[in-house]
Amino acid sequence: MGLPVHARRLLAHARARPALTGAVALFVVLTLAYSASIDVRASRGASITGDEPFYLITTQSLLQDGNFDLRNQYDTHSYESFFDHADGLWRQSVPLSDGRVLSPHNPGLAVLLVPGFALGGLAGAQFQLVLIAALTWGLAYVLALRLTGARPALVWLATAVVGLTATAFIYSSEIYPEIPAGLALVGALLVATRRERLSALPVLAIVVLLSVLPWLGAKYAPLAALVALYVLWRAWPAGRVVLLAGAAVSAAAYAAFHLAVYESLTPYNVNVIYAGETTASTIGQHVEIGDRVYRLWGLLIDRRFGVARWAPVLFAVVPGAVLLLRGDARLRLVLGLVVVQVLIATFVVITMMGWWFAGRTLVTVFPLLPIPVALLAMRYGRWGRTALAVLGLYSLGVTAALAEAGRSREVVIAVDPFDMGANLFQGVSRLFPQYTSWTTETWVLTVLWLALGGLALAAWATLDRDPGRESQRRPAPPDQPEESSSSPSSARAS
Repeated sequence: MGLPVHARRLLAHARARPALTGAVALFVVLTLAYSASIDVRASRGASITGDEPFYLITTQSLLQDGNFDLRNQYDTHSYESFFDHADGLWRQSVPLSDGRVLSPHNPGLAVLLVPGFALGGLAGAQFQLVLIAALTWGLAYVLALRLTGARPALVWLATAVVGLTATAFIYSSEIYPEIPAGLALVGALLVATRRERLSALPVLAIVVLLSVLPWLGAKYAPLAALVALYVLWRAWPAGRVVLLAGAAVSAAAYAAFHLAVYESLTPYNVNVIYAGETTASTIGQHVEIGDRVYRLWGLLIDRRFGVARWAPVLFAVVPGAVLLLRGDARLRLVLGLVVVQVLIATFVVITMMGWWFAGRTLVTVFPLLPIPVALLAMRYGRWGRTALAVLGLYSLGVTAALAEAGRSREVVIAVDPFDMGANLFQGVSRLFPQYTSWTTETWVLTVLWLALGGLALAAWATLDRDPGRESQRRPAPPDQPEESSSSPSSARAS
């Protein structure tokens, strides 16, 4: 017996529009999966912690008082509706000269969460972030499908696996700006990486999306700048005018608002740690080189905070990065964005071991990681894909174990997630160095990881340079027809 008529029609529609169908399916799957992260507490004493309550107290002030001043919320303890710690909410900031008390964070996330918080308080804000995260990964699938040209099923699986790693799962509902920033970044890339050169209207859309990034966090400005440089190169003259004019207006609006509200170009001016410091001095205190070099690999393999320790499938990103480097200008843009974020996480962010889960400083570019993973998967046959599938299944198992450990209150996310007792996770813990201190074990494991990993990557990169394989080209996805290489919009304009 064949399939019913309506089922055959659905399959035909899915094959005809794989980008839309896959994105919707991924959105639904991840919305359901990410909803389970809402029940995972951040600490024993409170459901959220770290910087999270300071975004929401600003949201509450906007709804209750129509301003950013938090004095009323502190005086009336209205923050207790979303922050359940017995000792109340501490203060991260000092009053300004006129007495106002502001959160020392860019206001973008607080404004964004107004609808969700107004409808459902903390849970409403968290579910709004879950929807944003699921949407981000749905669009990430469309972007990866466009840039890799791989089979839709392979790209969908690569995106789903990366989207269900422990880091992506936890941050889907955490009250942090990383995922909304990822949505703005992916949205801008979807417009910027079209095959045709960019006219004024698409560039205007990119300007709007990139302008969102510094309002979510000044630390995202370098990512916006890199995409803007690519757009400046790819746009028609009218588009370049729109980009430069739009960037000037955006920068002026950002500066005017922050000077008027925070009396400085960044909210750090009111932070108890940096109060009284200039913007340049504050940035200078964040930047450190020598003592942080280990983070270049520690962000991957640290026993407690390494993202690949929690999801070994992410090791595929390293050889995948070589494929990005060998690719066209669009793929090298993706590589550049990942590299910039790694450098920020390494040399600018104060610590990678804060009161948060592993990978917070990398989450914004996580939606780009399915691209190198898919490129690696499409390059190899059964054995290579089997290895990736094994790593992916193990990574999904760790996420499931973490979700259960969090649900049962065995661990809390911002304090001791790495202490969960799942054998799947703890059985390999001694293979990873722990960078809380440089013991003999730390040194030995670090040397082994760097030496063996470096040799393996060098051997792979050398053996992989197969002229026949390099010349293979997969057809473009159905919604992205190939263009003549003589066209000004040739995909390989690099």
